[in-house]
Amino acid sequence: MSELRDVVVVGAGPAGAAMGIFLHQRGHDVVVLDEATFPRDKVCGEGISPEAWRLLDALGAAASVRALRPRPLRGMTLVAPDGTSFTGTYAAAREPGFALRREAFDAALLDRVRASGIELREKTRAAGLVPEQGRVGGVIVENELGPQELRARVVVGADGRRSVVARRLGLLHEHPRWRKFAVRGYWDGVDGLGDYGEMHVGGGGYCGIAPLSPSMANVTFVLDRRDLAAAAGDIDGFYRRTLGRWPRVEERVARARLLDPPRAIGPLALEARRLSAPGALLVGDAAGFYDPFTGEGVTLALRSAEIAAGVIDRALRDDRTDDLSSYDRLRHQATRHKFRLNRLIQRIVAWPDLANLVGRRLACRPDLADRLVGIAGDFIPARSAFDARFLWELLAG
Repeated sequence: MSELRDVVVVGAGPAGAAMGIFLHQRGHDVVVLDEATFPRDKVCGEGISPEAWRLLDALGAAASVRALRPRPLRGMTLVAPDGTSFTGTYAAAREPGFALRREAFDAALLDRVRASGIELREKTRAAGLVPEQGRVGGVIVENELGPQELRARVVVGADGRRSVVARRLGLLHEHPRWRKFAVRGYWDGVDGLGDYGEMHVGGGGYCGIAPLSPSMANVTFVLDRRDLAAAAGDIDGFYRRTLGRWPRVEERVARARLLDPPRAIGPLALEARRLSAPGALLVGDAAGFYDPFTGEGVTLALRSAEIAAGVIDRALRDDRTDDLSSYDRLRHQATRHKFRLNRLIQRIVAWPDLANLVGRRLACRPDLADRLVGIAGDFIPARSAFDARFLWELLAG
């Protein structure tokens, strides 16, 4: 006989781990499963915004993350295509953001899952969904014991960009226009690292530097899928050659050592038609992923789990798990302005002359730079980016 749980969370990354903890805190019976064995590598820019600390505190995981001694990020430096640079600080934040290897960050969250007494099943793959009278009634899982049904009152898809849950429900698809890939490498001996993340715009895309120590950095660039065709199977050579598109990045790593073979991931932009179905909902990248430019992916994953946990908690207590659509509305309210900002930034990045204009404006106006970086850092409301006066000062003032 198949077992019945309150909630099955598919995926044990930040969104899935946070879901498990938030629901367990509310007294629900939760199992979290993932096909991987942790710790595991994850391609990511690895800069995490200041707002993440509030969420980590709520999860009871902040102390564990601090014990890893993450590199503080006190703001962002952006470099326009013509070389103009400006720095925005997180001065108004309660504390800085941080940079940390995802392998370590994810492991810290899962340590909190285990310490909470939540059942975690690694090396367990979600192969499909269990239908039950017009709703999702559970998950078909596969492990060394073979396939079996794991029934649940609610199923949460937190299984990333290639989510089995989202795709079985027909909710996730590639963005029709933004078809970009990221390629990441770790370098030791990088010159000039400090307590600021960096983003270098130009060369048909952009390249980010996240300092992980005084000498080590994550260097990740994002390009259109057509550019990746030039790799022709040689990701290492392509990665090294492509860094030449951003001269200030190339010179910083000239005397550095590439620690591991670079890894590529993509396409990046995914859209979900809806975020819920009867008996199921989506969080994290499974709910859609737009672009990593503003670096809020991990914080968004934790925040979406926080919102979803409140919705699921009410649904379980009221025994009304057939309708979880309030999650769609609440998450949209929480993220719509940030996604609008992402789209605006993409348009600016796509036009070098406009990117140069904005770069020059922000270099002359540190107050505007701080505000824009604060919005990206999730502690200044994103809706303020669309204030008429702010846009006028940014583009024409």
